[in-house]
This record gives sequence, structure tokens and C-alpha cells, in this order.
Amino acid sequence: MGLTLDELKSDEKIYTINEIEILIDNTVLPHTKENQIDFISNTYGQGFSIAPVTGSSCSSSGCSGC
Repeated sequence: MGLTLDELKSDEKIYTINEIEILIDNTVLPHTKENQIDFISNTYGQGFSIAPVTGSSCSSSGCSGC
């Protein structure tokens, strides 16, 4: 799973969370229910992270750099 800046496509759904529009592909949607998107700012820089809420995943580092 990753993050990208993109335009809405016919197979995606828009969610507005805290005034931020999130586009999620319908085929990926069932896999997002246990994940959380977070904005991180630290000494390495700033970016978004996708991480499981429960902590059960093959990778807990998420995806950053957007």
C-alpha cells in the first residue's frame, strides 16, 4: 500500500477526513480498515505514514515520503 497525489478515477471512492480528501481504490478498500494514515515530522523530515492500528502487519514502518 502506498500514497500518491492523483486525480479521482472511476474505480475509487473519496473520503473527507478532517477537511482532507482521501481517494481509495475500491480493490484496496477492504484492506484499509485496520490501518491509519498519520503525518509525521521529525529529524528525518516530514511525510505521511500508513500503519496498522493493531500493530499486526508484515511491516510496521509504513510508507513515508509523500
